[in-house]
Amino acid sequence: MAAGGVAMLLVAASTSLTAWLMKPAVDDVLAAGDTTMMWVVGLGLPGAFALKGISNYMQRASMLYAGLGMVATARARLFRHLMALDLAFFQRHPTGDLTSRLIIDLDTLRSTITSTGIALGRDVATLVSLITTLLVMDWRLSLVGLMIFPVLVLPVAALGRRARRRATDLQETLGHYDALLHQAFEGVRVVKIFGTPERERTRLHGVVLRLFGAMVQVERIKILSAFLIELASGIAVALVVLYGGHRVIDGTTTAGTFFAFITALILAYRPIKKLGHMSAVLQEGVAVLDRLFAILDTRPELREAPDARPLAVSDGAIRLEDVRVSHAETTRSALDGITLDIPAGQTVALVGPSGAGKTTVLNLVARLRDPSAGRVCIDGQDIRGATLESLWRHVALVTQDVTLFEGTVLENILFGAPDAVDPRAPSAEERARAETAARNADAHAFIAALPEGYDTQIGESGLRLSGGQRQRIAIARAMVKDAPILLLDEATAALDRETERRVQTALERLGRGRTTLVVAHRLATVRHADRICVLEAGRIVEEGDHDSLLARGGLYARLWAGQGGA
Repeated sequence: MAAGGVAMLLVAASTSLTAWLMKPAVDDVLAAGDTTMMWVVGLGLPGAFALKGISNYMQRASMLYAGLGMVATARARLFRHLMALDLAFFQRHPTGDLTSRLIIDLDTLRSTITSTGIALGRDVATLVSLITTLLVMDWRLSLVGLMIFPVLVLPVAALGRRARRRATDLQETLGHYDALLHQAFEGVRVVKIFGTPERERTRLHGVVLRLFGAMVQVERIKILSAFLIELASGIAVALVVLYGGHRVIDGTTTAGTFFAFITALILAYRPIKKLGHMSAVLQEGVAVLDRLFAILDTRPELREAPDARPLAVSDGAIRLEDVRVSHAETTRSALDGITLDIPAGQTVALVGPSGAGKTTVLNLVARLRDPSAGRVCIDGQDIRGATLESLWRHVALVTQDVTLFEGTVLENILFGAPDAVDPRAPSAEERARAETAARNADAHAFIAALPEGYDTQIGESGLRLSGGQRQRIAIARAMVKDAPILLLDEATAALDRETERRVQTALERLGRGRTTLVVAHRLATVRHADRICVLEAGRIVEEGDHDSLLARGGLYARLWAGQGGA
């Protein structure tokens, strides 16, 4: 940055030197025929331009490095902050919009930092230097030439405020555009099967038109700002020519001074124009910062207590005490006074109609959300008093919608290993550990048959694998984690019967010796659970094992019958 500051001053000095050299070029060389001064001017002009070029390069490189560094820091901080936010935030914000803020908004910010940094540094210094030169040459002529520019302050400032509003609209429309693209690509199979590509094209075309309109508005403001500065510059030069020419004619100033003055004034035009254009660019940057700070100012609803301590898990017993969960947007309760004990090492299943609150219970145990009332304890410790990292270290999760990451099969399995140094370069011991987990998850056979075995790239979200294969990799990942508490959320709901049977066997193997909480739609998959809790409208309405619940003839029996005796 220090080098950039020195370069900025050298640019300003070399630009003013160019204007100063015009006076002896006219008065001493052309008028008086001074050959010595001819060599001074002849060598001085290319020297001034060379100094300006080198200094320009130094300053631009310095600002580019600073801008890239600032944006890299901002990108890392924003991602870290996003990862600290809770699920409710991500449910409110489309993935495409968040991606847009991390990529497009930050790239716009980088452009703003580098371009305005150069303008504020080099152009302000150059303008100050040139105005000083003008005043020293002829202060009366300077007042005539510069008096038009203060008039521009109000309209340029008004255009800047307008640019900020339009830039905000532009960034929000870009976020919506990204969200639609993400949705269309992710759901391309549904779009094709349901024959709605034309509908998606129409919807996207509407957003593209809005995007076009927003871009036109922003660029129109920049063009109008540039036009005002061009007009003012033309008027300024005309006034100087009229007044300065009159003074040359009546002999109160020399032709050399007049030409040097005109040169300095013309050289001042470029920084004035850039500074005027910078107003709109700055407002674009401010609009981006508004969007970024809207995220950074968001505080997670789930926070660690100031005196939070690591969770000490010995057995993994879970207890929910009079737990209530209310939705902020509705008056309906997701859970209404549930008390549930899950002894260490037992498997408890949660069943019931959709919307009964089953998944909410899992989210509470994992502390992906907090109850409105009551408390959740593990081994007698309220989990709100534990550090989140220590809680999540003791919990493994397998869901219906399996999340796999772009990379190899091995990397995805070792994703569950808390002590893995680098899943991309696993040790022989880690590879053996992953293979053992895959065998226990009934995944080794199909993995070995892949083109590169465990080192096969599975593509984004594991799209090159079948649903059952993805599910078994997720189970292997949970096995590698070896957590004492296991949460299963509809883990076999989307599978065919044969695949379900194989996955169910792997899940039972995974659950051995662990406290397991299962959310299930297919009742046959939980008939051997130690206890089954039937939820309805946020309450536990029945509880017992499979046979006793069937004998009772209540909601569980009706659900069982509705599935054809499962």
